[in-house]
Amino acid sequence: MSNNQPHYIGHRQRIKHKFDEAPTVLADYEILEILLGYVIPRKDVKPIAKDLLVKAGSMANLFATDISDIKGIGKETHRFLNVIRELYNRIENSKIQDTNSITSPSQVYKMFKYSLGFTNNEHFAVILLNNKNKIISTKILTEGIVNSAIVYPRQVAEYAITNKAVGVIAVHNHPTGDVTPSGKDIEFTKILHDALLILGIKLQDHIIIGRDDFTSLYDLGYMENI
Repeated sequence: MSNNQPHYIGHRQRIKHKFDEAPTVLADYEILEILLGYVIPRKDVKPIAKDLLVKAGSMANLFATDISDIKGIGKETHRFLNVIRELYNRIENSKIQDTNSITSPSQVYKMFKYSLGFTNNEHFAVILLNNKNKIISTKILTEGIVNSAIVYPRQVAEYAITNKAVGVIAVHNHPTGDVTPSGKDIEFTKILHDALLILGIKLQDHIIIGRDDFTSLYDLGYMENI
C-alpha cells in the first residue's frame, strides 16, 4: 500500500479477505463496515458502523432505527439500508408467492415483517383470497401516524369486491413492538367482519405485526365469538 493511500484502504481489503475466509467470525460491526464501504467509498466507515450498531442496540433493530443523527450517514446511505430491507421483504414474499396460498398466520408475518414491522407509523393492509384460499392481491390501504392508521370498512369492502375476493385477512402493525390487541383492534375486527359478511366475504383473520413477533386474533379466540 502506498504511503499516500488512506489507512482504511488496506483495512477494507483485510476485512473483505477475512469475510471470504470465514464470514461467521466477523463481528456485527465488521459486517456493517463491509456494507457501508460500498455506499461510502472514500471514508473510514468503521466508526460509522460502530455508531450505527450502538444506536440500533442490535442487528435485529437495524431497520427500525432512526439513523439521521449518526455522523457520516447521508441520504444515499439511508437509501442503501432501505434497499436491503426491501430485498429481505421481497425474498420473504417470493417464498409465499411461489405457493400463492396462505396456510398460517406466520406466513402473513413473514410477508409483512419488513414492510410493516420496522416502520415507525401504523399501517393497515389486507390480503385478498379466492375460494381456494389462493392469494388474489395484497395491498397497504392506509398509512397513519405513530399509533393510529385510519381505515374504514368500506375501503376494505370496495377493494375486496373490485377484485372478486371471497376471503380477507386484515393486517396492521404496532410501532411499539407490543402486538397485544387493543380494545380498538378487537372492536374494529368485529365491525369489519360484520360489514364483509353482508357482502358474502369472510374475514379470516386479523393479524398484528411487530418487529419481532405477531398476534393472530383468530388464534387468540377473539373471532370465534363474532
